[in-house]
Amino acid sequence: MPKSDIWDLIAIFGQIVAYILAIILIIQILRAIFGGTWEIENIILALIILNLTVTFGISGYIISLNNKISGHIGWHRGISNG
Repeated sequence: MPKSDIWDLIAIFGQIVAYILAIILIIQILRAIFGGTWEIENIILALIILNLTVTFGISGYIISLNNKISGHIGWHRGISNG
């Protein structure tokens, strides 16, 4: 498996985890508005974890994009990647 495919899979996995966590948090925030939910500290901690998850998901995508751009620029320069 090429290295760029691994980074693509990591980026997709990070995005899926972020979406699942975001859905859970939206449900908990709505429950907090209408009563009976997690403690506010737990919601804040979950939001911080969501932020980290999104950050890692975006960074995986950026690394993948950087590899694609580097290959394309190398193609213009006449450098073969493999």
